[in-house]
Amino acid sequence: MARGTSLLELRAMLRGEIGASPNVAMGVNTINQMDQTLRRVQERLWSDFDWDFGYIERDETLHTGQKYYTFDPEIDYDRIVTTHVSFSEIWHPVDYGIGPNEYNQFDSNRGQATEPVLRWRHYEGNQFEVWPVPTTHNQKLRFKAVKKLAPLIADTDLATLDDNLIVLYSAAEFLARSKAEDAQAKLAQAVSHYNRLKGLGMKRDRFIYGGGIDRNERLRIVGGRFVRDDRI
Repeated sequence: MARGTSLLELRAMLRGEIGASPNVAMGVNTINQMDQTLRRVQERLWSDFDWDFGYIERDETLHTGQKYYTFDPEIDYDRIVTTHVSFSEIWHPVDYGIGPNEYNQFDSNRGQATEPVLRWRHYEGNQFEVWPVPTTHNQKLRFKAVKKLAPLIADTDLATLDDNLIVLYSAAEFLARSKAEDAQAKLAQAVSHYNRLKGLGMKRDRFIYGGGIDRNERLRIVGGRFVRDDRI
């Protein structure tokens, strides 16, 4: 059980799980089919759950009069968790959403700007907009987000998720296609392993049992569960 296993090794593990020939000279079509399944399974598992090791933080320096910026290429901008801005050496939360009410207060098209940034929104593809527009270069926006999944195409590409998890689900698919008797058993193994790994990740969060919270503490929902809100 490990992360960082190469596609070549994943393929070999998959052969073993489905009882296929270990001969590496198998047909190109079979190899492509295995690789596609391994790749798709990892992509699905990556999108299904916010793995604790998958978070990254990236900073963007804000500039005078500039309201549009490009996301860091490693960020999955559809899975941003929190956003803060550093202003006067203090981190402030930045809310999502910019609309007519905001533009009526400060509209950069009319030359209106102030600090700090209070809100942001996605803008056309891989860009984002900030509001109000900065008047100096003294702000830094920080996104905490899930990172983009690394490609799994070449033999030397490394898996981001646990190798057994990817292989067991892939094996269950192959066995089901061939109507093998152990297809359901393999799927059960995959589900059990998946739940175990998710449970390990959840235990790193601080749960509040019984609905009680400490004084001055807040809760938020992450992945369908309540955890302590440590955001500034």
